[in-house]
Amino acid sequence: MLKVEKRNGKIVDFEGDKIEIAIGKAMKETEKGLDEVVAKRIAETVFNEFSNLETVHIEQIQDLVEIELMKARPDAGKKYIIYREERTKLREQGWNMTDLQRDIYEKKYRYDSETFDQFLDRVSGGNSPIKKAIKDKKFMPAGRILAGRGLDKLGRKITLSNCYVMPKVEDNIESIFDTAKYLARTYSYGGGVGLTLSKLRPKGARVNNAASSTTGAVSFMDLYSLVTGLIGMRGRRGALMLNLDVNHPDIQDFIDVKNDLSKVTYANISVNIDNKFMEAVKNNEEYELYFYVEATGEEISKKINARDLFRILAKNNWNMAEPGILYQDKINSWHLMSEDETFEYTGVNPCAK
Repeated sequence: MLKVEKRNGKIVDFEGDKIEIAIGKAMKETEKGLDEVVAKRIAETVFNEFSNLETVHIEQIQDLVEIELMKARPDAGKKYIIYREERTKLREQGWNMTDLQRDIYEKKYRYDSETFDQFLDRVSGGNSPIKKAIKDKKFMPAGRILAGRGLDKLGRKITLSNCYVMPKVEDNIESIFDTAKYLARTYSYGGGVGLTLSKLRPKGARVNNAASSTTGAVSFMDLYSLVTGLIGMRGRRGALMLNLDVNHPDIQDFIDVKNDLSKVTYANISVNIDNKFMEAVKNNEEYELYFYVEATGEEISKKINARDLFRILAKNNWNMAEPGILYQDKINSWHLMSEDETFEYTGVNPCAK
């Protein structure tokens, strides 16, 4: 049986019906339309021409199709030639892109000096149907897959997931700085992170160490923001989403932190809002901010006007586009693990913001 050598060196069986399909597509773009008899005859001519060979290269087949089609149907032959040129350009240069699109592709997704065809081979894992679907823009993997798939074979440490949510930071110095370590490692692989600070005791709470009191949950935002800015990812800045429960005593400092343009410059922030708070906003009532410090037994509580706090949040969002809002009760009742009592909602990753 006649074999065909593809451009990537792979050897496959000759399939005349694929030639008929390609010719048919070219014919359908002309005024005369499809002529199945001519398409079938050309496919048979091509097979007979090379039938005495064991293997023929795909380019030789397409060259002969071009010649035979120009003889029988010049109008379709021109369409076929244009199609071949477009596919050649696509293999070598990739999709037609604006300068901005090309810049993003070159800096974020193309590895080293790989051709566009090599890029598709790497991202598809050598799977021909997936490669074709990506090439035809019918399927597009996430960014970390585009950037990293296959690079593990070259010794690179990568992740194929864009974003992660870390466990809540526990209220102790070890957990606080272990989290910074895990952030750095995740960024180094190319992932973004969502993180909640709600378990950290508020500003002024007692601590059992050389300091008499803590600087509060908000003070550690800059630590995590700094880590995000320090760990570079090729063509991609680190992504961090910090969130805090609305009933945390440090919530107003959290909401206001972005008003200082020198603080938390490498993170987005969101507030976890519950139904109880929104009812208090609606009714213009007081709302309790409360935190129990497990390590010392200290209880910290204060009352605020819910509507006033919500107005500050809305004003800051208008001015700085932050904080965002996460409706915690709605999320808890709708997420995929909502019926599992052992599962605790922690927050969202930057991609879900």
